[in-house]
This record gives sequence, C-alpha cells and structure tokens, in this order.
Amino acid sequence: MEPARVKRELEELASNLWWTWNGDAQELWRRVAANQTGQRHERFLRNPHAALRRVVAKQFRTLAADSSYRAHHRRVLAALKCASRSVSRVEGLSWRRPVVYFSMEFGLHESLPIYSGGLGILAGDHTKSASDEGVPLIGVGLLYSKGYFRQLVDPKGKMQVQYPRLDFTSLPVELVRDKSGRELQITVELADGKVHARVWRVAVGQVSVYLLDTDFARNRPAGRQITQQLYGGSRENRLRQELVLGIGGARAIEALGIQPGVWHLNEGHVAFLGLERLRRLREQGLDPSTALEWIAGSTVFTTHTPVPAGNEVFDIALVRRYTEPFATAAGLPVDSFLELGLDDKADHPLFSMTVLALRLSRFRGGVSALHGEVAREMWSSLWPSCRQNEVPISSVTNGIHTPSWVAPQFDALFKKHVGEDWTSHLSKPDRWKRATKIPAAELWSNKQALKEKLIAFVRERETDRLARYGWSAARRQRATTNLLRPDALTIGFARRFALYKRSSLLFWDLEQAARLFTSAQRPIQIIFAGKPHPDDDESRKVCEKIARLAARREFRGKVVLLENYDAEICRHMAQGVDIWLNNPRRPLEASGTSGQKVPVNGGLNLSILDGWWCEGYTPKTGWAFGSERKYDNEQRQDEDDARALYQVLREEVIPCYYTRDRQGLPRQWIARMKQSIARHVPLFSTHRMVREYAERYYRPAFDNGRSLQARGGARARELIRWQDHVYASWPLVHMRNAESQHNGLVIEIFLGSIDPKTIQCWDDDEQMRTVRVLGQVDSGVYRLRVVGKPGRLRFFPTHPHLVHPQELGIAVEID
Repeated sequence: MEPARVKRELEELASNLWWTWNGDAQELWRRVAANQTGQRHERFLRNPHAALRRVVAKQFRTLAADSSYRAHHRRVLAALKCASRSVSRVEGLSWRRPVVYFSMEFGLHESLPIYSGGLGILAGDHTKSASDEGVPLIGVGLLYSKGYFRQLVDPKGKMQVQYPRLDFTSLPVELVRDKSGRELQITVELADGKVHARVWRVAVGQVSVYLLDTDFARNRPAGRQITQQLYGGSRENRLRQELVLGIGGARAIEALGIQPGVWHLNEGHVAFLGLERLRRLREQGLDPSTALEWIAGSTVFTTHTPVPAGNEVFDIALVRRYTEPFATAAGLPVDSFLELGLDDKADHPLFSMTVLALRLSRFRGGVSALHGEVAREMWSSLWPSCRQNEVPISSVTNGIHTPSWVAPQFDALFKKHVGEDWTSHLSKPDRWKRATKIPAAELWSNKQALKEKLIAFVRERETDRLARYGWSAARRQRATTNLLRPDALTIGFARRFALYKRSSLLFWDLEQAARLFTSAQRPIQIIFAGKPHPDDDESRKVCEKIARLAARREFRGKVVLLENYDAEICRHMAQGVDIWLNNPRRPLEASGTSGQKVPVNGGLNLSILDGWWCEGYTPKTGWAFGSERKYDNEQRQDEDDARALYQVLREEVIPCYYTRDRQGLPRQWIARMKQSIARHVPLFSTHRMVREYAERYYRPAFDNGRSLQARGGARARELIRWQDHVYASWPLVHMRNAESQHNGLVIEIFLGSIDPKTIQCWDDDEQMRTVRVLGQVDSGVYRLRVVGKPGRLRFFPTHPHLVHPQELGIAVEID
C-alpha cells in the first residue's frame, strides 16, 4: 500500500462522521495518533480531519510499511464503503424520493460545533440512526461561522462569552459545487436586499447533511451576519436566519436535484420552507388552498418543548415586512399567510413558528408520551371543538444513538455477554435480558474504571482552565490533586442552564446539602456542565452561583463546574458518573435525552417524573422524586421537589450505593444497573425511534402526499371542496333525538347537505363505533344507529383523504 493511498483514504475516513460511532475506526485513529510524536489519542479523536494536517509524509510511510496496520486500515475502509452505500431498508421509502429533515442545529460531533443542546444532539442522533437503519434521509441546516459560543468561567466564578471564528477547512465539511465546478450558491430575497448562501455537505454514513452559509465576501455585512451565530443577534436577525434556512434550504434541495417524498420539520424554526413549497406548487397551476393541503399532507412536524422560549414568536409587522414578497410570489395575500401562524393567546397577536408548523403539517408529534399530552393541551385552541385527547398531535419518544455514546469498555462487555452483534439488536428487549447475567464484579470494575477516567478528564480540564488564568504549576496541582474521589458517589448534571431545569435545586437548603457532601462515611460529589444563553441573565446567574458554590470550603473538591459544555464532555460524564440527576419543573422537560445516555454505560437515573423518565422509571431501574400534581406556585413546587430530593438521596440512593458485601460490592446498586441496562437500552435508542418515525410518520406521509398529488392534485382539490362544504354546513348540525336500543343507540341528527355516510363516531375510550345509516326522516334529518353500549359519544365528519378524523376540529357530542 502506497503512503499516498494511506493518506488519501484516511482523509476520506475523516470526512465521513461514520467513524464517530464505529469502534474499529476509532481504534485506527488511535494507531495513527500513536505514530505521531507527542500526539495524544483523545485530542486526535476530537477532530481527525484537522489532526491529519499535522501528520508528515514520513509517518504515512511508517504506517504503510506496517502489515498489521495495513490490514486494520483495509478493514475499516471496507466497512466505511459498505456503510456509506445508499440503500433503503424501509419498505415504501426510497432514495429517489427521500425524507428531507430540516433542523436549526445538528449535534453530530464536537468537531463540528454548530449545536447548543438537546435539539441539536437529537438531530445528530436521528441522522446517524437513519444511516444505520437504511432510512433514506437528507439533512438541511445552517453552518454557523462562530458556532453557538465558547463559555469560559474565571476563577471568581464569572462566566465569559467568546465567539471564535471557525476555520471551515478544519471541519469535516465539503463545499458543494455544480456540474461546472463552481460553488453551488442559492439566493434568498430579503426585505433589505438579496442574500447569497453557499452549500456545504457533511457525510454521515450514507446520509448527507447540507448546511447553508452566508458569511462570505459576496454578501454585505448584514447578510454575512445571518449565519454567524446559532440563536444569536437581534430578533430581526433570528427571523432572517429562519427565512434563509426555510426558503433557502428548500431552494438548495431543488438545486441539488433532490425530489423529496416527505418533509420533516424538526421544531418550528424551519417552517418558512412551506412558503417556498407553496410558490413552486403555484407555478404548477395549483390554487393556494389545494397547494397548502398538498404541502401539509406530506409534512411531518416534531415539536420539542412546552417552554415559551422554545416556541419561536415574532412581531407580526416584522414578519409581514419580510414575508410579503414571498407570499406575493406564491400568489397568496400576505395577511392570509400571517393568519397561518397567528397565535392570539398572548396580550396581543404574535406570529408563532410553532403554529405555522402545526398548520402546515398533518403528521405531528411530541417527543415523549407526557409531552404529547402537554402539546395537545397547549395547542388545543387550533382545534376548538376537540377534547384534549382528540387534538391531532401524537408522540414518538426520543432516544439516543447508542453506538455514539457507549464507552469502549461497555461495548466490549456487551459483545461478550449480550452478543458480538449487539448493535444490531438495539430494539429487541428479549436480547437485552442477557445483560442481567453479567457478573457483578465484572460490571462494577468496568464502571469504576470509567469513573476514574472521568475524574482524570475533569482534573485535566480544570488544570487547563487555571493555567489560562496564570496559575503556577504548583498551585494548579494543589487545586486539582484532590478534586473528586473515585470512591465517592458521583452525580452528573449536564444540560443547558435554562431556568426551568433548576440546575441549583440540590443546593436549595445549603445546610442539608453540606451534610450530604461532607459526610465522612458516605459522601457525595457532583459534576455540573452546561451553557446558559448569553442573553439569559437569570440563567447566567444560576451558572455563576454554582461556580461560587464550588469554591466554598464545604463543597471544594466535591462540586465541579466544567466550562464550555459540548458533546465530548457529555460523553465523558454520561459514561463515568454513578447517577444522573434531572430535576426540571414538571411538565416542562419534553424528553430529556441526556439521561438516556447513562444506562448504556452502567449508570442510574435520579429524576423528576417528567419527559422520558415517565416511561423509563421502575423501582428496579433507578429513582424518581417529586409530585406529579400540577402547581400554580413555582416557589412551592421548587421547595417540595427539593425536600423530596434530599429525602430520596438520604433514605434510598446513598444507602444503596454504600451498602457493600464482603467483596466490597454494592449488590443492590449493581442489580439496579443490570435492570437499567436491560430495560432502557432497547427502549430509548434512536434506532427504535427512527424506525417508529418511518412506520408511523414517514411512510404514511409519503403515501398521503403521493395520493394528494395524483392526477395533478385532483384528490387534494376534492378534499378542499369537501372541507369547505363541511365548514359552511356544520354550524347547522345538531342532535334532535336519541334513544337506547338493544346493543346500540339510535339517534336523529340534522346534517343538512352533509352526507351521513361521512359521519364517524368515537366513545370516551377513544374507540371508533360502527355507524349505520337507517334512513332520512325529514329534509336534512337522518336516523343513525351506533353499535355498542350507550354513553358519551362524539360525532366527527370524515373523508377518505383526511389524515385524522379530528383534523377539522369540529364535533357534535351526545351523552
């Protein structure tokens, strides 16, 4: 093998983020790093694409001459070739008409820092599992030249914010060019002039993610600013970002020659793509109503949060100024478009991106079962006659891309005890019952090794931080030598420092907290990490409060705040901590996937019953605390939950961890570890999640969209005519009489000109009842028989092309 080939193929491997979840590929990078003088393996793995620049020709020659290395190299490159081959393994979906997945952020790896938190990490994991599962999917987002931000914490606990410019040539991205070799650029006409966007490609196994970038010389300063910072700048700049992503992203997809079969909106930020789709369909001769139904019928929307800050709203006048040219180009009065996003629940009407996304989609979901309930309650006003459980918003519970987050030690452990091919059985609970048979001592020793690795990582990070502020080597050593103990119960808390996540709840009562941390026999320690948004002063104060607490005498060495939280820190923490703490104000944590990364690494969860933990918790797999009741007073809720947290720690968690047998093993704790692995790993993976999306959303949306498009949109026009007729006639519909009969109910109902065969009946158990038309008794009055026992019944108008019977949001009820 020639050295030039070794170099070329390693560059190919570094350019496809598939290596980030393939252990054999990561081991190859370690061998490459070991061949370099002074190169540390972990630092090389943070960004091989950039690290390869520092590998000199002599070192490539050394690698090429090593027969063992060559065999390893060939094996990994062959696996990459297989993994990056475009193959659909989902019946009914193909790469000819893929799913296009729009997201404001993608958290694929720390080498590509264009994410802020859970939304981005979920998007990255979704993309990776789509590649693994053979779901034909294309990602679309923005490439931020300054990322989110770099968080620094000075020795006094003050947070500092930096926006270093990214060097795109050191990132695993490739500039897309057209057939003539020129940069592929698209143009978006904003209110103050045209903005041009370049298109970059990120390879993620067999999936491509296309990222738009406006920060280059062809644009004016205001245009360049649009993609500089994730969630940065003024409200107007945020609007401009979302227009560039939505409209520009749709145009980029067209320029790339991609013909989507399904459009997936990952949160409402991206919903403006509907305007560009509308323009294209209007050019094909469709009227606005038919085109909008066509768009909605092939669109999937995932809402991620009930927190107001996560549901983007804008001033209507601002949106009108920016969207009027696009609405005009689409042949739609701008005020009609604004009505699609109207949220009038506030003191004055606002334009809501979530409302727009809900109205421009027919396949809608939250990210956990509880969040689905909360979303139905939040947005029930859009379907005014529906009960909360009838609102057409369902849910798919989030998961994690398990191979990306599992530690090498636990990968080896699972290969030994669950099966060499355990990653191919992530959705099979029966296979994961084998985890309960892992020998206790073996499981515990692997977990302890990961904790020691985490502590070493924390000490290294803290040493680097103090060096940056001029501390001497001796002073740094004194400060970090006793930082964290390997034998102490170690808690992890890592997430965005949003107020509702209550990062400092453990310190609600400092005296009680101090007793837990300073116990001589059964101490606890905690590692924090997370970034508050730079403009969120209150969340920033919480972050700085924790930094100050870490410096207090009673907490020194036992409380640590790691700065600049990213995927690397998350990986170390999720792999190394004993227990993961999650204490949001219920029910504001839509999912909380950070805690899902812990069980696959032998850790346990201690959480409020919110998000995914409502579905994951059992007394054998972890701990829950706090009340499930609704609170009107946040102060009271925080106080009650803090008391419950102290109680469960004192009475259950800490005794369970420190009760040891003669071999020094915490048998009850290890039993929970085994049960947690067996239950949570198969339930909460994105492999299961993406398959569920494919079966429940993508295939139905693809089929529905194709049906509505048939014969030039004839079925879409038919559906619109039927809806207009029903909306006009429904105010006249009323129940006239009802009488119980054997095994059924006979009713008289005035339907006017509505066809009685289109009426559907549901009972309180959400079961559809059989309805038979007995005849017409007067002008517009029909007798209907409802099969089954009498009770409270709801009657909806339905149509074969309607995705949900409750989609129109109108009903008649009898009791």
